[in-house]
Amino acid sequence: MQNNFKTIQTKLEQFIRRYYTNDLLKGAILFFAIGLLYLLVTLFIEYVLWLSPAARGVLFWVFVVVEVGLFGRFVIWPLTKLLKLQKGIDYEEASKIIGKHFPEVNDKLLNVLQLHKNSEQSELLLASIDQKSAELDPVPFKMAVNFNKNLTYLKYAAIPVLIVVLTYMTGHFNWFSDSYERVVNYKTAYEPPAPFEFFVVNEQLQAIENKDFKLVVKIAGNVVPENAQIYYAGETYFLRQTNPGTFEYVFPNLKESISFTLSANKVVSKPYQLDIVNVPTLVNFEMVLDYPDYTNRVDEVLKSTGNTTIPEGTNITWKIKARSTDEVVMYAYDTMLFDANNKGGFETSKHLYSRFNYTISTSNQSLKDYENLAYTIEVIKDAYPELNMKVERDSIDQHSLYFYGQASDDYGLSKLQLVYYPIDNEGNKTVVN
Repeated sequence: MQNNFKTIQTKLEQFIRRYYTNDLLKGAILFFAIGLLYLLVTLFIEYVLWLSPAARGVLFWVFVVVEVGLFGRFVIWPLTKLLKLQKGIDYEEASKIIGKHFPEVNDKLLNVLQLHKNSEQSELLLASIDQKSAELDPVPFKMAVNFNKNLTYLKYAAIPVLIVVLTYMTGHFNWFSDSYERVVNYKTAYEPPAPFEFFVVNEQLQAIENKDFKLVVKIAGNVVPENAQIYYAGETYFLRQTNPGTFEYVFPNLKESISFTLSANKVVSKPYQLDIVNVPTLVNFEMVLDYPDYTNRVDEVLKSTGNTTIPEGTNITWKIKARSTDEVVMYAYDTMLFDANNKGGFETSKHLYSRFNYTISTSNQSLKDYENLAYTIEVIKDAYPELNMKVERDSIDQHSLYFYGQASDDYGLSKLQLVYYPIDNEGNKTVVN
């Protein structure tokens, strides 16, 4: 006869578990909503006020205490009752809650529990308990707890989530991240942000070696200073204002990389690095002139010039030493690439037979055809030998002839010969030196 009552007890246990599960679910939502909102309030206070380390310490520990209290009240408290680590509602309290939800149950469930507690249980009483328990058996007690009602608490969680999403979408999430860092590291002293910022307009901080470099700086913020300074190499200089909030400074004839900072109204910028791009430069330039043998001229070496006048057929070897140079090219009617050696030298050769206009250009990885030097080489053509002769007949001996005159050549004569033969026998030649 007790089977129906045991069924009632089992259903009451299921209801109590569902009751505290629902309480835990509601508590988790409220802990998330209130805890996140309190976190945002804490971070907003620090963002606006820029508190001292001591004040931030108080703010941090109050936040910890509040969050721990919320977690204990909304999560730990119902969880301990769900796990029966502490006493929760009993069967009678559960029956009252169920009775309010199911009108047909009314006080029947409570009466059954009170009858069962009666110490004088007669056969008639047990039969009555069993009968009433059977009547209550079809009622789904656990349905008296409706999980869907917790959806109404999600609107409270939506408020802080919406604040976070809107802040992130507007690009100001650093408001919270920066404040969070300062609150967590409350022992560290932080300076409030400056009322303006420095912006270097130059796309690249790279200066050409031995050339001036113009630095362009813009200052933006709630306050725009009238003067700005630059500090480098142990010296401070004023920037020139070109427009409100826009300043310029020219670094003269830079030879090496430098580090600099900008400042205005006691606000100092981060360090900047201005790098130097080394230019490809000719250090030594010479031409080796190998004259043709017939000229009888001694070979020469011309230094620091690419202009000269040479005999036709001269072979010229250009020898160059360069600094910060990866490639040397000769541009003329055809392009010639200099051969590089392992000592930083470059070399190329060419025979010349006519006027030669050319340009020598140097390059490295950063600068292409940076240095262009134009030259001209004049070529003297090899002229034919010239011979001016006269013939006179001897006035006494009409059979004797006298030959005289001048022979010349631009590079001298090696021999002079008289060649004669009978008119009717050209093959019978006589040669006289």
